[in-house]
Amino acid sequence: MKVASMNIQNLFHRDISCFRADRAENSPSRMEEFQELLERPTKDDRTLERLRELSFFLGFGPQGDRSYMCLRRIAGSLYVKALGRERQPKASQRVGWNGWVALRSLPLGEGSQRAKAECIAQRGPDILVLQEVEDRAALSDFNSECLAPRLDSAFEQWSFVEGNDSRGRGHGIMVRNGYGIKGMTPHAHDRDDMGQGELFEMDSPEFTLTTPKGEELTIISTRFREGLHPEGRNKRKAQARMLRSIWDRLQAQGRKKVLICGNLGEVAYGKSLAPLLAPMDLRDIAHHPYFFSEKGGSPQGRPTTAGGWVAKHDYLLASPELYRRIQKCGMTTPVEKTDPHGQGGSSAPSRERDPLSLPIPPLLWVETEDV
Repeated sequence: MKVASMNIQNLFHRDISCFRADRAENSPSRMEEFQELLERPTKDDRTLERLRELSFFLGFGPQGDRSYMCLRRIAGSLYVKALGRERQPKASQRVGWNGWVALRSLPLGEGSQRAKAECIAQRGPDILVLQEVEDRAALSDFNSECLAPRLDSAFEQWSFVEGNDSRGRGHGIMVRNGYGIKGMTPHAHDRDDMGQGELFEMDSPEFTLTTPKGEELTIISTRFREGLHPEGRNKRKAQARMLRSIWDRLQAQGRKKVLICGNLGEVAYGKSLAPLLAPMDLRDIAHHPYFFSEKGGSPQGRPTTAGGWVAKHDYLLASPELYRRIQKCGMTTPVEKTDPHGQGGSSAPSRERDPLSLPIPPLLWVETEDV
């Protein structure tokens, strides 16, 4: 049985507020890094590449996102034209409506989609769990257009859970090779400690799957609140307590084959995650002796906290029953390939050509004995 989980950060379109939030949250560290790189007496190609990337995120370089577009009705259809390309007459009976609308989302570059799809296809999972999926239609298109050509077969069943997020971010699960989706228990309406407001901003769906042997497998996909401010820590701790209570209920029901995956918002030794991780009955696959990391298909060795493991907020937790059945497990980091036809014949990273791209979170995967 092969299971993989990934915070996909949307498949085709991403809400513009996500880009703004990422820039605002990381601006101090990016400014510090930019200053350090700028003061180096010599700068190799890799340093210059990083300086260009940071200059965009800090607002020094040209911005690649336009918040407004022009819609024109031509021959009964609406057409989109970028702002500032040409002068347009004002709205009239002859011209029709000619105005501006704010775009809530921006398209993601093909390089990002290709890197994610190739990373998933490299592991060839039977079960794929994705966080931050925009909608079911995008999940279906990603399956048929991006994954199917790279896999022996497309995923036969898939499900999307919208959750509470107003920016179009939900959870998706896809299965193939005889696995089936039997049911789903939502937690979108779970309340916080004060009984006010939804506890999980993106829901924390509990999927029940059937294996080819007729056994039941439970997979919980989640995404905790991030941030170091007290409000974020308190919210994350409440989310950890709720997930612990869900796990305890599953154990009381005799459901021993359980996986919990997603972004928990903090490193494993963070105090806010203690309610979930401290009892040590849920095992993080990163601690398994067979765990290894790879980047672009090349083994990189075991990740460590001291080494600044990029997946320190991403987890795949296994119940004892599944943990002892693990044959292989690890982390694969998607890599956007360089473009050999960049300006001036140089090899330009795709993130330079598509500056809206964010660093892609890793794919966590596990292979176990058939259950």
